Amino acid sequence: MKKTLYAAILATSALVATPALALNEVKSIEISGIERVERETVMSYLPIQLGDEYSPRAASEMVKVLYGTGLFDNVAVDWKDGKLLIEVKENPMVNRVVFEGNDEFDKDRLLEMVSLKPRTVYTPGKVQEDVREIQAAYRNSGFFMAKITPQLIRRDQNRVDLIFKIEEGEATKVNRIRFVGNRAFGDAELRSIVNTRESRWWRFLTSSDNYDPDRIEFDKEMLRRFYISKGYADVQVNSAVAELTRDKKGFFITYTVNEGAEYTFGKMTASINQEEFEVKPEELMSVVTIKEGTTYDGTAIEKNIDHIVDLMGTRGFAFINVVPQPIKDEKKRTIGINFSVQPGPRVYVNRIDVKGNSRTRDNVIRREMRLAEGDAFASNKLERSEDRLKRLEYFSDVQVVRKESEQPDRMDLEVNVKEQSTGEFNVGAGLSSYEGALATASIRERNFLGKGQDVEMSFALSQERQDYNLSFTEPYFMGEELSAGIDLYNRRREYQDQSSYDKQDVGGALKLGIPLSEFISDSISFGYESTKIENIDAGASVFVRALEGDRDSLKLTNTIGVDTRDSYLTPTKGYNLSLATTYSGFGSKVEYLRNVLTGAYHIPLAEEWVLSLGGRAGYLYDINDETPLYENFQAGGNTLRGFARSGIGPRDNTTSDALGGDVMLGSNVELRFPFPGLKDTGVSGLFFMDGGIVTKFDDQPQASVDNEDLYRISIGTGIFWRSPLGPLRIDFGIPIVKADNDETEVFSFSLGTRF
Repeated sequence: MKKTLYAAILATSALVATPALALNEVKSIEISGIERVERETVMSYLPIQLGDEYSPRAASEMVKVLYGTGLFDNVAVDWKDGKLLIEVKENPMVNRVVFEGNDEFDKDRLLEMVSLKPRTVYTPGKVQEDVREIQAAYRNSGFFMAKITPQLIRRDQNRVDLIFKIEEGEATKVNRIRFVGNRAFGDAELRSIVNTRESRWWRFLTSSDNYDPDRIEFDKEMLRRFYISKGYADVQVNSAVAELTRDKKGFFITYTVNEGAEYTFGKMTASINQEEFEVKPEELMSVVTIKEGTTYDGTAIEKNIDHIVDLMGTRGFAFINVVPQPIKDEKKRTIGINFSVQPGPRVYVNRIDVKGNSRTRDNVIRREMRLAEGDAFASNKLERSEDRLKRLEYFSDVQVVRKESEQPDRMDLEVNVKEQSTGEFNVGAGLSSYEGALATASIRERNFLGKGQDVEMSFALSQERQDYNLSFTEPYFMGEELSAGIDLYNRRREYQDQSSYDKQDVGGALKLGIPLSEFISDSISFGYESTKIENIDAGASVFVRALEGDRDSLKLTNTIGVDTRDSYLTPTKGYNLSLATTYSGFGSKVEYLRNVLTGAYHIPLAEEWVLSLGGRAGYLYDINDETPLYENFQAGGNTLRGFARSGIGPRDNTTSDALGGDVMLGSNVELRFPFPGLKDTGVSGLFFMDGGIVTKFDDQPQASVDNEDLYRISIGTGIFWRSPLGPLRIDFGIPIVKADNDETEVFSFSLGTRF
C-alpha cells in the first residue's frame, strides 16, 4: 500500500514539473531597435541562447552584458509565452568633433588627446574620460582653472556632433616658493634645485613658472636627491603645500624639509664569491671611486654600482645584482658601504638577429658588432656595438636588445634598426665673416647599394674659395676591416687680404685606413698635387713674388689617432689625439717633412655642461731649403678666436703680408653650457680662452720680417645653435696678449644651410 502511494506521488510531481520547465524554455529571441549593429553581433553577447531556461536573474545579467558592450544607450528585456523580447537603443555615432575656445592647443593636438573621434561610438563615459584628458593637458601647461564643457548636437541617422567648449582662463603662475626647516642651504640655493620657478617676465618662453601639481611632486624628489648628494642621508621632504592666491591667478608653494644630520663616507668594502665568479674583491675595489672621509653622496653610490656592473660585464657576467649594504655609525656620523655582488651565470651569445634593414645588407651591420655568435657576453662590447652602428649614420634609431634563449647560459641579441635616407642631394647657402657668402652643392650616397660604400661629388663657392671634389671610400676593403678610397680635387683659394696672392691646387690621393684597436686607427694617403700661384699684387712682399708659377709635389701622409668621443660635432665626453706626419718629395722640388699633433679632452661637468681642453703643435722641416711659404703654418680665425685669419705669426714689415712659420703651438679651453629656458632648442653658450703662436720664418733676408716670439692669448664668449638653417656659431673674442703687427677680429660668425 505504501509503495503504491509513493509511486503515485512521484508521478504527480513529474506531471506538475514538466509543464513548468516547458513554460520557461526560450523558444525564440526577438531583437528590436538595432540599426547599425548586426543581429548576430547582439546574439554573440547574450548569456542565454535558444533552448536555455529563462529567469529574472538571467534577464538582469543580459542587460548588464549588453550595456557593457558600449554599443547601446538603453536595453529592455521582456518575456512572453516562450519568447525573449530584447529592445535596444543604439548609442549614436560621432559625426564630427569640434573644439571651441582653444588657443593653447590647436585642433589636431586636442584630437590626439580624445578617444571619441569621427565614426566612433559615442558613450557618456568616454566623454568624461576625454574631458579629464584635456583638463590634464591644460594643467600641465599651467592653465589650472581651465573648464571643459561637452555638448551634443543630434543629427539624423542617429549621429551626433560632439562639441568641447573650452574656457582656458589665464595661466596659473607660481608667485612665490618658500622653504621651511632648511638650515644648511638657503632658499635661493634650493630654488635653483627644483624645476618649478617663480613667475618672472623673462620666463615667457617656458612654462616652468606655471603651477603643475605633478611637477611639484617631482620637485620633492629633486630636493631629496640634492640633500642626499650633500651628505644628509636622513633627509625627509615632508610636504609641498600649494596655496591659491585670493585672485586665483597664482600659487604660493611651501616645501617643508627635515634635514637630519650630515654624514661622511666610512670604510668601503666589496664582497663576492670568488670561486663562483673568479673575481677578487680587490678587483672590484679598483673601480670604486668613493674615498673614506668624503661627504656622503647617494648618487656616487649609484655610479659606483654601475662601475662594478660594467667590470663584471667585461668578464661575461650579464645578469648580476650589486647590493649596496650601508654600515651606519650615528655617533661618528659616517656611513660605510659594502658592495655585495650577488650570483649570476656567465652568459654566451647564442644568436644575433638583425631586423628592420630593408636596404642595408646584413653583413654591413654584423661587421660593426663587437660580439659574435658563441662569444662570451660582455656589456662593454654590447655598448660599443650599438655606438658603432649609430655612428654609421645609416639609421635613425638603433637598439640592441637582449633576449632569453632556451638555454640558461645563452642569450640572443636582437639588433633593431630603423633605416634613414643615406642618399643626399644638397644645395647650400651660408654666410661667414671669414669667407663672406658661401654656396655649396653635393651629391652623396653614404651607403651605396647597401654595401656601406661612400660616394660623393661636391663643390663650394665663396668670395675666397672655389672647391670641386670627387671621393670614393670602401670601409671594408677586400672583406677586411680596412678602409680604402680615392680623392680627386680642384681647389682655388684667394689670399689677397692675408698674403696678396691666389692659389690653385689640382690633385688626388689614394688612402688606406687600418684599425689598430677598438679606438686606435692608422691611415695612410699618397697623393699628387699641382699648385699654381698667380694674381700676385704688385706691392706684394718679395717672398710672395718669389712664389709665382707652378709646382708639383708628391705627398705621403701617415696619421695615427685615437678617438673615444661620443660625437664629432658636439662631443660631451671622451677624447681624441692624432699625430699626422707628411713627407713631400720623391724627386719633386717641394721637399719637406711636417709633423702635426692635435688633441682634445671633453669632460662632462653636469647635464649639457661640458669642459673641453684642446691643444695642437706642429713643426715643418725644410729639407732642400726650397719649400714654398704656402706650406707654412698659419693661425687665426677659427683656430685663434679674436684674431683674423692668418692674423698672427711672421709678417713682412714692409707690406704686412702674412708669411707663416715652421713652428706652431696652440691651445683651446672651452666651456659649453645650456641657456636657461632654451634647453631643448639646441642653443648652447660658450666661454673660451684660446692661445697660439706661429714662429720661425727661415727665408732671407730676415731684416724685413717681423718674427715675434710671443704666445698670443684671447678670451671670449659665444653661441652655438643647431638651427633649422644649419649650424650657427657666433664668437666674440678679445685678444689680451698680442703683438703690434697682429690683425685682430673681435666678432666672427658662420651660418650654413642645406635645402
